[in-house]
Amino acid sequence: MGVSVRVLEANHGDCILVSYESASGTTNILIDGGTSTTFRHGPRQRYDGALCRALDDLKSKGQSIDLAVLTHIDDDHIHGLIKAFETPGYLCDLVKSIWFNSSRLITQHFGAPEIPENNVLLTDDSPETSVRQGKELETLLCEIGCNRTPLVLSGQVHTVGPFTLQVLSPGRVQLERLLHKWPSEVESGATAAHDNDYGLSLEEIWTKDEFEQDSSVYNGSSIAFLLEVDNTKMLFLGDAHDHVIVESLKELGFNESNKLHLDLVKVSHHGSQYNTSSEFLSLLQSPRYVISTNGLRHGLPNKRTIARIIKETDGQICFNYSSVIGPLLLEHEVKDYASRLEVLDGEFQL
Repeated sequence: MGVSVRVLEANHGDCILVSYESASGTTNILIDGGTSTTFRHGPRQRYDGALCRALDDLKSKGQSIDLAVLTHIDDDHIHGLIKAFETPGYLCDLVKSIWFNSSRLITQHFGAPEIPENNVLLTDDSPETSVRQGKELETLLCEIGCNRTPLVLSGQVHTVGPFTLQVLSPGRVQLERLLHKWPSEVESGATAAHDNDYGLSLEEIWTKDEFEQDSSVYNGSSIAFLLEVDNTKMLFLGDAHDHVIVESLKELGFNESNKLHLDLVKVSHHGSQYNTSSEFLSLLQSPRYVISTNGLRHGLPNKRTIARIIKETDGQICFNYSSVIGPLLLEHEVKDYASRLEVLDGEFQL
């Protein structure tokens, strides 16, 4: 009984399964799908990834995905989900409803001409059919009867079974910036500091730490929300822009003297220094700050983000890959700060 969270190993991406079990059954929310290899990998896709195994587990229990959230169009967030839609017996059979601010929904909302190049196409494995001739994701969603939530915007409140979801991002401004042809594959690391900053000491960072905002249009369009069930509150931020989240939280009445008390924060953009400010952290009180990445791309997580969380909070910084922790602290910092960093061990209860 209660809430469980699985921060799946998704390489340098995000893939999170939140479940609530009660006497009446289990409600599951899947947030992003990581890279394509999060679903299957290896020659001829013969090896099951973490997402595939998680979905197999749900199938064995006769459960469904009550809501799938595609936070934004970055490859390391949506491609695992796309692979799970392309593969018979997985999301086509399991998903009941979906949040996806597709190009079609965005252009319709703003009364702009449709941009067909932005539509998500699924691969058709038939030898007579090219990838570009594959079925559109939105067509498939209609065919399988998946409930499509209209455009998801900050300020909205939704319910999914026992869950309440308060949307914090994106706003109209962020979505309006997507009214153009998107790159064929968007990498969330485009605005990350590709060279890691692990050679800096925490003291050096704290002495001179100036926050610079993420400038990625695509990260800015990320769906972020406050998820509540019973007495549990969690913040899932995708790759959302810091200032958008800060503004939304302040509009809800939170400030340094009236902090938002949480059980978990999924830190934005894999711990990028451009997406987590000290101001944002000052609005929260949480025992867990979760960073999802294997640490092998784009210099993430940035040590500046780790330093801010250590300084501004008393919570644990949690990772879904143990290999990320070692390089983050210099030898003389281990004694005082290693206890603040920990690895998540599969599913954990809240």
